[in-house]
Amino acid sequence: MMDPPIYRKSHKRLLRVVFVILLLVLFVASAGGYMLFGTENGHHLMATWGWSVARTDAYVTLGRELLEQAYFTRSLEMLNVAVEREPENVDALVLMGQAYTELGRTEDAVAIYESLIHDIAPAHPSAYRNLIKIYQQQGYHAEALALMKTAALNANSTQEFDVMLREYTPEAPSLSHTEGRYNSEINVTITIPQGQTVYYSIDGTDPSESGLVYTEGTQIHIPEGKMTVKAIGFTENGMPSEQITANYTVIIPTPAAPKANYASGVYKKAPKVSLRPGSEDKKENDMIVAIYYTLDGRQATTDSTLYTEPIQLPIGDSRLRAIAVASNGKISYEMNVTYKVEGNLKNMFGAKDTFKNMELYKTGYNTFSKAWGAPKSYEVLPQEEWYGPELESYEAVYSWGTARFCIKTTGGSPVLYALDTANSKMIAPRTTRIGMSAEDVLSKFRDLGQAPLDADGNRLLYNYNSGNYQFGTYRKEADGHYAIHYYYPIGDDREIFVELSYYLDENQEVARIVWQRYLSEVTASGT
Repeated sequence: MMDPPIYRKSHKRLLRVVFVILLLVLFVASAGGYMLFGTENGHHLMATWGWSVARTDAYVTLGRELLEQAYFTRSLEMLNVAVEREPENVDALVLMGQAYTELGRTEDAVAIYESLIHDIAPAHPSAYRNLIKIYQQQGYHAEALALMKTAALNANSTQEFDVMLREYTPEAPSLSHTEGRYNSEINVTITIPQGQTVYYSIDGTDPSESGLVYTEGTQIHIPEGKMTVKAIGFTENGMPSEQITANYTVIIPTPAAPKANYASGVYKKAPKVSLRPGSEDKKENDMIVAIYYTLDGRQATTDSTLYTEPIQLPIGDSRLRAIAVASNGKISYEMNVTYKVEGNLKNMFGAKDTFKNMELYKTGYNTFSKAWGAPKSYEVLPQEEWYGPELESYEAVYSWGTARFCIKTTGGSPVLYALDTANSKMIAPRTTRIGMSAEDVLSKFRDLGQAPLDADGNRLLYNYNSGNYQFGTYRKEADGHYAIHYYYPIGDDREIFVELSYYLDENQEVARIVWQRYLSEVTASGT
């Protein structure tokens, strides 16, 4: 049965109303969904509700708002969600660091900022800024200053950190001498900025760790060579200045060798040689304070003869060597010249020089005692005083001195090997004798006329070939008197010597003569 027409019309109207309502519901639902899912406010709202569909930046924004409202723990919860999703989200990490700082969890904040600076975002200025602030609050001024320097180099906002550095860094100490090369030793001083304590080092080490406290006016001596001076100042609150470094190199020029007024050569008359500083630069010459020389070929040193007056060259060959010493202690190159003065030289003491009617190692005891009489005593010397390692030795004692004899071969007769005499009747080599003046004795043997070696007047008379084999000396003895000594070697081994010595009294006259043959390892007293 069909509905009446009136009902069919009502049904259609109802369907249209329902359709319109559905359209309205769908419209409202779609608009609301867009408002919820398609806008920042919608995601912010969803983040507030804790919906997982909210975007990461919504959690970052919400975390910032909560931080500003001092809800620090709640802020960390929101920011943790963002970081779990994006571990290198710089904004979220910076905000987390701030929240940790507000909660007193400084170590966690520092760890985040260091991670940002070293790994995640080295150019982001906020991490530097916040970490610098933490260091300053904790009194870590050196760390704060170092971080400012790093930020000035790496962060995007370099000008900001340049200004911060200038305002924050204390005035640095200063050095009196700029670094570089110098040709003389210098003394460096440090200027201490007001209110600072300055530490310094001279071995290149960090003065803030192992430096010495600098006292105003202290002079840091820079000797010849290289030295690195470093210095840093600290304010009363421990703020460090810039560390200053200066590298010094001191090279003191070696003075020129002295010069002589006579060149090397042959001269008929013995000249007097004058010495002077050898530089062409007057300033360098003015620095020379002493000249030392030798005339026997030995190398000149500061222990050699001090030049005070012209040097009289002796007859024969001479080799003059000299050095100059500057006021700074620098020793010059050596001057080395040779001279030959024509004329006759006296011979050196040698094998032909013997006492009259005596010969060492040949004159027997019987012959000697016949000439000079029987001794007061004639006894075997103790073994430790024997002549040589194995030769039996005897000593004859007289009123004028002693004579010593040894037996050269088993069963042989004793022969003279040492004579110590004050007997004026004995004629010594070259007719010298007791009572003769030192001047007369010296005139009998070679004397190269060399200057004294020291204030005592000790002098080397000659030195054959500079080999110490055949030489003569004039020297002061332990008792304050002087003696003239001559030596010559026997044989090629140069181990056995013959000595002739003249011991002088206070009047410079010969008081005693010693003539003996001995091994080099045996003392020159005749034993």
